[in-house]
Amino acid sequence: MKHLTVILATLIALGTLVPHAVQATPPAKPPAGFKSAIAKVNGVDIHYVIGGKGEPLVLVHGFGDNWYMWSRMMPELSKHFTVIAPDLRGVGESGKPATGYDKVTMAEDIYQLTKKLGYSSINLAGHDIGMMVVYAYAAKHPGAVKKLAFLDALIPGVDPSWSTYWAKAWWWGFFGWEPSGEIVKGKMDVFLKNFWPMVGYRKNAFTAAETAEYIRAYSVPGAATGSFHWFGAFKQDEKDNAVLLQHKLTMPVMTVGGDHSTGDFLGDIGRKVATNVKEVKIKDAGHWIVEEQTAQVQAALLDFFK
Repeated sequence: MKHLTVILATLIALGTLVPHAVQATPPAKPPAGFKSAIAKVNGVDIHYVIGGKGEPLVLVHGFGDNWYMWSRMMPELSKHFTVIAPDLRGVGESGKPATGYDKVTMAEDIYQLTKKLGYSSINLAGHDIGMMVVYAYAAKHPGAVKKLAFLDALIPGVDPSWSTYWAKAWWWGFFGWEPSGEIVKGKMDVFLKNFWPMVGYRKNAFTAAETAEYIRAYSVPGAATGSFHWFGAFKQDEKDNAVLLQHKLTMPVMTVGGDHSTGDFLGDIGRKVATNVKEVKIKDAGHWIVEEQTAQVQAALLDFFK
């Protein structure tokens, strides 16, 4: 009943507020030394930001943010790696097709992007939905991943955490509901500002620039529906992962969870899907570990991937 009350209150609020003119906001600029580009791969346009030198390190965002979530760390990471941060299909400047939101297909988007950029083997990290995507990437192309980092999320079908979380994460059901994108379209500022604190720990973790960019990226025509499709595909992801889980990952894997989020069980998820797992818990952090505790996450990534 409590969850229903929250849903109804949110929908009422969304329906009574006038959409803000967020489309006039230009996309965030890449950090110094980085460039923005779009590649046609796997039948869809994928926007990405690239810069730096050294081995490739691909960083994949999740729901509620986009490539820009990595911008705080990209300058330091780029001293050691060629950093590639794509926008997933469905959001921002990437394409928003009607289908293809299962994580195997989304992983293939990123795999074909890395191949098009000339890389046969990469280091790979993903947060939230991005973690589900990078798991599928590594499971489908194990020889193409040197090291893999899971940042604060779950993997569809990996229990008991998946079933436990599904029972309480009411927003998964709402996001996966077909009309949800139309309900929040044009009002993503209100929706995201009310959603972020639900799974966060530190208040006001996002900068003004990050807040503006995330709202803009999800307000691009088609992005509200496209990003919600990521959740609508969870049942297919469970079926796909039932097959992928038959063979554990053998490359080094690091799990990075907030101590007020997945930190207590993300290591267990890692060990269910991989044989060589390092576990890191981020202190004083909820789900948005990159924005809430940037220095801790950056140190963990550098230590692991270097």
